[in-house]
Order: sequence, then C-alpha cells, then structure tokens
Amino acid sequence: METENIGALVHIPHQKKIEQFPLNCMELFETLDSYWMKKEGLVFYPFDRTKQAYFYGNTVNQKPVNEYDLMVNEALTKEEYETSVFMAKQAISSGQIKKVVLARNEIISGEHDPFDVFKNAVKKYTSSYGYYVNIGPEQWVGASPELLIHYEDGILSTIALAGTKSLDEKFTPKEENEQLLVCDFIEEKLDLHGLTDFQKSATTEENFNTIKHLKTAYEVPCSQQEALELLKSLQPTSAVCGLPRDRSFEFIQDFETMNRSFYSGMTGILKKDSATFFVNLRCMRFYQNTIELFAGAGITEDSDPTAEWEETEKKIAAIKQLLEN
Repeated sequence: METENIGALVHIPHQKKIEQFPLNCMELFETLDSYWMKKEGLVFYPFDRTKQAYFYGNTVNQKPVNEYDLMVNEALTKEEYETSVFMAKQAISSGQIKKVVLARNEIISGEHDPFDVFKNAVKKYTSSYGYYVNIGPEQWVGASPELLIHYEDGILSTIALAGTKSLDEKFTPKEENEQLLVCDFIEEKLDLHGLTDFQKSATTEENFNTIKHLKTAYEVPCSQQEALELLKSLQPTSAVCGLPRDRSFEFIQDFETMNRSFYSGMTGILKKDSATFFVNLRCMRFYQNTIELFAGAGITEDSDPTAEWEETEKKIAAIKQLLEN
C-alpha cells in the first residue's frame, strides 16, 4: 500500500502483525449498532459522543469523506490547569461530584514523520495498542495501555486502570481511591446489564515507560448483544471522565478550555466475531507543522494542583520520547 493511501495502521498488543486500512476506505461512522459484528475495520471515536467518528474498512467508499470536525487548540498553561483543579476540588467538596479527570495539552513545533513515530510506539510499547490514523488534515498516533473491552467466543474482558506514579514511587491512598472508584464504575455497569457472574483479578501494578498505574482485570461470559450494550455504557469511562460519570462530563465541558477531540475517546478493531477496543490515551495529533500531546489526571478531594500538573508532565514526557529518532 502506498504511504499516501494509508488510512490507518494498528498494532494489537502481543501480536506481530500490523493491520493496514486504506485511506479511500474511510467513512463517517454512524452508530455502534450499525457496525457491531457486521463490518470489519477500525473505529476511531471521540471523547464527546455527539462529535463525528470515523471507520476504516476494506471496501472503497464511493462517497469520499470531506467533513472534518477539526478544532485547533491553544496550549494550556500551568496556571490555567491548576485553576481548573482548584475548581474541581471545590465541586467535590460541595458534593457535586466524587472525582473528575482533567486533561491538558502541550503543543510543539517541528517536522516529525507520524509514520516514524508509530514505528517507535510499536517497538517501545509492545503491550499497548499502537495506532496511526489519518483524518484528512490531521493525523493521530498513540500507544494506549488501557483496554476498554475485548470480546471473543462469548467472553468479555475489561480493565480498571487508574492512579499514576513514577516507577520508583509508592502508591498512596489517593491513587488507591482513584482505582477503587474506577472499579466501582465498571462493576456498576456490569450489574446494570445483568453481568454479575464476573471474575475479578487482584490489583497489580502496570508499567508504562517511566510511569506506572494500578490495574484490575475483569472477565465475564456474555452474548454479542450484551457486550455491545456494556461497551456503550462504559464509554467514556470514569477513568477519563470521573464519577458520577455524566455529572463529571458536564464539569469537563464547562471547565476544560480545550477540545479533547479523539483524546480519551476509544479506538479499536471490529471483526465479524470479535471486538477489541482501547481507551485512546498516550496519544498525539499532527496538524500542519505542530504536534499536540495530551494527558490527564484524576482529581479527588486529596488532590494537590501542582502535583496533578506534574503527573500530566510525566505522562506527556512518556509519549514525547516517541518523537526521538
């Protein structure tokens, strides 16, 4: 496939194969119900479910896409981010929300080939979902460690991933509470759909370059339709949004001054008999001669604004290494 006709490249964790999808097979994504176990290809879905999503299959689209929901951001300053954390803590103290995940960006200039960055992501993070996606005027590259769902042979897997520390640091009750809230969210959604026969792993530490997270894995038997309904309930997850999920989403819309676009949305591969979706974390957007990097931090009543800024700095530094030759 010629480079200019590559719409998407995907590396599924622990698989040696890289899947390719042509750019002329890109189409505007409709609803999950329209594609679920019916079409095969890659889904690229934004954080805000009211925004446009895209699908890359293997059939040439006779009506080429010419609609792009592109919004150029300015970089958030440290002061702006810490102010939003302060506002979040006030909302938590007043009982409006329990937790909210606040994101920020960093914008750098320079010529970088997104294909090279994708290759670096695949080499460096073999246990992550690595991807390159071309959306007309912009390209996205990421290496996400957070599985949203994997469904195959009547079994659905998902994980709770939260809390961030450097490799040499110990997790504190603050991170443990973050993780517990995400577990509660997943179990609430499982119960909502009658999927109470789930297996839950012990909580372990998951390394990602220079940082680590707390991880709890879930597995439950279910039908294709139950898997679809659970997926729709989980996205966007509390790990990128907060709790209560819908109320924290409203807080994000009110107090985040940037457009997250596809950051903290979901992306993955659909097959006729399986589905693998990841939360779109550790990612960057290429637009003209700029690169926009994204990261977020979970804000709770115990959060310190400066410490939360430093957490996002660590996350951005972990993916910025992919720009190095």
